[in-house]
Amino acid sequence: MKLIRIEQNCVEVTWPYVNHFIKKPVDRSMNERDIDDVYLSLLHNQMQLWVLASEEEEGMLGACITQLIQYPKYKALSLPLVGTKPHTISKWYEYTMDDNSPLLQWGKEQGAVRLECYVRDGWLKYTKKFNFKKYYTTIVKEIE
Repeated sequence: MKLIRIEQNCVEVTWPYVNHFIKKPVDRSMNERDIDDVYLSLLHNQMQLWVLASEEEEGMLGACITQLIQYPKYKALSLPLVGTKPHTISKWYEYTMDDNSPLLQWGKEQGAVRLECYVRDGWLKYTKKFNFKKYYTTIVKEIE
């Protein structure tokens, strides 16, 4: 498995192959954004696109969007949108939430000290292994 951060200058060519993963969580949101808003945020480097691929699964397992948020006292890496192939969320968590994952390493390089994920309650069973805590509808994990 490989988690790849798509460079801003490659978003335009990658987006048509992965936007279906992001569309589902966008459609379940509270109308704060639509799929075109996400795309524009990626093009303007306000958000980052990540793709999880697997040779064993023959292709892409999912995609996620990250965003760096500067709070007054610390910086966080936010994961507002995650979409995966059906029945692969456990593989997603196993690979991307490990302390050595490219996602958490990149967040650390950017100065983030916390990861914030917005999840549906059904996903909570996968998060306990990685020391997430439920915080409203947001789960948080310290980046070490």
